[in-house]
Amino acid sequence: MRNLIILVALAAGLWGCAQQAGTAVPTPDAHNSRNSLSWAGLYEGVLPCADCPGIKTRLTLRHDGSYELVTEYLERPLPARTARGQFTWNAAGGAITLDVAGGGQAFMVGEGRLLPLGRDGTPLPASTPARVLTQVRVD
Repeated sequence: MRNLIILVALAAGLWGCAQQAGTAVPTPDAHNSRNSLSWAGLYEGVLPCADCPGIKTRLTLRHDGSYELVTEYLERPLPARTARGQFTWNAAGGAITLDVAGGGQAFMVGEGRLLPLGRDGTPLPASTPARVLTQVRVD
């Protein structure tokens, strides 16, 4: 019993020191998309286009931070475009951004889906058709 009292007192003392020093006490359960979801895999869908019916998109995300992006404009006689590169996670672990080869596109990562974000990292306006990339294969 005495050891328990000493242990509780020690823990309270350390807590007080951390608070006085202004250091944040880490949250023991910090789940986010990066560390909680099976995000690696292949995603497909049609994304908004300013002057066409849409852009058929296939995006493969890999555990090593690499990606492959294949885009094809609907109703245009252009060949599909393939870009390969690296993506980065935002600090909160909830969104990714493709490198320059992928046009710097950003996506919010959800359970089995990617939601495109605007250039400023915010969700697209409500007037934009709600289109998402859906995960069709998990790696």
